[in-house]
Amino acid sequence: MKKYLALLLALVVFLSMAACTSGQSNTESTPPTQATEELEKEDYVLSEDVLEGSIVDGVMTDLSGADPVLKKTTASWLDTCVLYEVNIRQYTEEGTFKAFEAHLQRLKDMGINTLWFMPIHPISETERKGTLGSYYAVDDYMAINPEFGTMEDFQHLVDTAHEMGFKVILDWVANHTGWDHKWIKEHEDWYEHDKNGEITYPYDWTDIAELNFDNYEMRAEMIKCMQFWVEEVGVDGFRCDHASGVPVTFWNAAVYKLKSINSEIMMLAEVSASNLLTCYAFDCCYNDSLYSQSLMVKAGLDTDSMKKALPLSTIYAEGSFPMNYTDNHDKNSYEGTIVDRFRETYPAMFALSYTAPGFPLIYTANEQGYDHEIEFFEKDTIVWESEPVYAELISKLSSLKAENEALASTNRDIEFLETSNPKFLAFSRTMGNNKVYYVANLYYEAISDVTFSFDVEKAQCVMHYDGTAIDVEDKEFTLSDLNLKEFKPYEFYIFTVN
Repeated sequence: MKKYLALLLALVVFLSMAACTSGQSNTESTPPTQATEELEKEDYVLSEDVLEGSIVDGVMTDLSGADPVLKKTTASWLDTCVLYEVNIRQYTEEGTFKAFEAHLQRLKDMGINTLWFMPIHPISETERKGTLGSYYAVDDYMAINPEFGTMEDFQHLVDTAHEMGFKVILDWVANHTGWDHKWIKEHEDWYEHDKNGEITYPYDWTDIAELNFDNYEMRAEMIKCMQFWVEEVGVDGFRCDHASGVPVTFWNAAVYKLKSINSEIMMLAEVSASNLLTCYAFDCCYNDSLYSQSLMVKAGLDTDSMKKALPLSTIYAEGSFPMNYTDNHDKNSYEGTIVDRFRETYPAMFALSYTAPGFPLIYTANEQGYDHEIEFFEKDTIVWESEPVYAELISKLSSLKAENEALASTNRDIEFLETSNPKFLAFSRTMGNNKVYYVANLYYEAISDVTFSFDVEKAQCVMHYDGTAIDVEDKEFTLSDLNLKEFKPYEFYIFTVN
C-alpha cells in the first residue's frame, strides 16, 4: 500500500502541474517542473496513516481533490495591499522591534497597510559576511535575532500592528540555512553535498549551506517551523526568498498546512511571473519585467515595450498578480538608490506601480527619497528627515488604491489609449462603474500637439505632477483639454470616473 501511494503521489503531482500550465500560450516557454524530477523518487515511504489525497511530511499527494483548502484562494485584503519592506537593523539607531514601533503611526498615516519584515532570525557566525552578517544566513527558524529584541518584543510588535490595522508578513528563507544551524550537526543528510561529500552553497553565497529537498523529513520540519509563526505568533503570511530554488511541491504542501490554520494568509514569491508557483501556492510574484522597463524610461524608450509588461498574461495563474516595485533591499544595496536608478522619472514610475495591475512595494526610507545605498552586512542607520519628500504622494496613491475597485490587485483589466506620440503611456483600468486613468509623458523632453482617444468626456483629476511638483487636490477635468497641450518631461495625470 505504501509503495502504491508513493507511486500515486508522483503521478498525481505530475498531472496536476501539467493541468495548471496547460493554458499557457505556445509562444511562452514553460520551465521544467520539479514535479517531473520527483517522478523518479520511489524510495520515499509515506506514513502508515496517510490517506489518498492528503498532505503529509512536506508532500502534496493531490492538488485537485475535494478538500476546500486545496482550492486556489486569494485573501480579500490583498486587493488593497500596500506593502512596506522593513529593514529593522537599519531603521533606527537601536535597530530593535521596540524602536521601530514608534514609526507605525507614521506609516499608517501614509496608507501603508502591510509590513514585510526582512528575516528576523539569529544569524550564523561561521562564514559570516561583514561584521553583522546577512539576514538570509538563518541560524534558527524558530528564534529571534537578539540584536532586534526578544520573542516577546516581536509578539508585542505584531499585536500592536494588528490593532492598528496592519497585516504582517515574514521573510522566509527555505532554500538554505547558515552554517551554524543545528540541522547541519543533527541531520547532515538534510543538505546538498558535492562529489567529495562536502555540503554545498549556491552561487557565491559562501555564508550559507544549501538544503536538500529530496529529503522529506527536512521538508516536514521546515513546514512545522512556518506553521509556528502563523499559529503561535499570528503573522499573516510570508515573502519567500529565492522561491524558484525550492520545489513547487514543497510550497504547495506548506501552503496547504498554513491555510488550514489561516485561510487568509499572503504568499509572495521572490521570482518573476510564474504560472507554476501561482497555480496554488503563491498569490504574487515580483514584476521584474515592469521594473526593467521602468529603469529604461530615462533613456527615452518608446512605450510599446512597457505596454507588453503591463497586462497579466497566462504566466500568472488565475487569482494571482504581480508585486510592482521600484526598490527593495537588493536593488538599494547593490544597484544604487532610487535617485541613482530613476533620477527625475521616479514620481511617474512610482505612481505607475500603484495604478498598474497588481500592488505596490515601498522599501525602507523610499518615502524620503533616500539617496544612500544602505549597507547589507554592517550597521548603517537611516537618517530620517522631518518631512519625507514623498509622504504625501504615497498617502494619496494609497488612498486611491483603497478607494477605487478598479485598482484592486485581482483586477486584470487594462486598456491602452491611443495616442499620437509613442513616448506617451496612457491606459485605463475598469471594474464595475469605477474607472482609473493614468496618462504620462515618459520622455526627457517636453512634448506638445499630442492627441488622445478618451471614451469619456469628464473625470476627476486626483493627481497631477508637472515634472517638479505634485498636486493632489481633486478637481473636475475635461479630458479633451489634454489634446494638444504641452506636457513637460515626465508629467503625468491620474483621473477617476465613478
